[in-house]
Amino acid sequence: MTYTDALNEFLLDGKLKGNSKQTEVFYRRVLGYFQSDQQIDLVEEINLALCKRWLLALMERDLSSASVQTYVRGVRAFLHWLFVNEYLPTDISERFKLPKAQRKIIDILTPDEVRQLIECFDTNDFYDLRNLCICLLMVDSGLRLNEAVTLQTAQFHLRDRYCIVDGKCNKQRYVPIGELAAKYLEQYISVCPKSHALFCQIDGSPITITTMKDMFRKLKIRSGIPRIHPHLLRHTFATRYLENGGNIYNLQIIMGHSTLEMVKKYLHLSNINMCKTFGRYSPVDNLKIT
Repeated sequence: MTYTDALNEFLLDGKLKGNSKQTEVFYRRVLGYFQSDQQIDLVEEINLALCKRWLLALMERDLSSASVQTYVRGVRAFLHWLFVNEYLPTDISERFKLPKAQRKIIDILTPDEVRQLIECFDTNDFYDLRNLCICLLMVDSGLRLNEAVTLQTAQFHLRDRYCIVDGKCNKQRYVPIGELAAKYLEQYISVCPKSHALFCQIDGSPITITTMKDMFRKLKIRSGIPRIHPHLLRHTFATRYLENGGNIYNLQIIMGHSTLEMVKKYLHLSNINMCKTFGRYSPVDNLKIT
């Protein structure tokens, strides 16, 4: 079987399973790199040695260890699919191990920066009000970029302060809405045109990923927070939720993660609190030496 035919069938299976357009684009890009880098024409040419050579080439490039891991995950998923569908005699993915990645402290917005972000919008302007609502749902409820874009009016239950979100692989989940977010969402809904999409243009047409990217590009300057991006808001939500006493199991459900391991990374906040309260427990400071 040719590599290209196998890739197209793999992507088709992904669509049938409910993979998003963004997921399809990711696999097509990563598996395209894999093919071109190793000059693969036929599936039968793929073996463990070839995969290791590709990994070594990736590690020699100017890529972060996390990016290398992401690339390898994409190829491993394809290799496993090839084995399950009997295009390869062995499951190479089991022996093609993920390289270790540097674990970085997750960056989040400070409370002052969250206020700064909220206050940079003019709520008397339709587009500003809409964009404020989007940001509030991302920083206060943990929505992903694509989830905010695809949120439907029918899935929104403002009176009961929750919405039903279409997550990855078409998995729906309940997401709570905070009091301030509900206040501005109520104001936005009262002035927005009737549309199936909750977030739309003034003519009722739905927003797109491009709309959102343009919004965040402008927010870097307007908010005075040059590092702002969609996932920074989601990281801020998860960290502050736990810091304010939220339950990690509830956080897993709200964020739509399949495993608890994926939310444990936000427990880094305990290290922050440990530093803040260290003076209470410092062996030397408690000697009261002046």
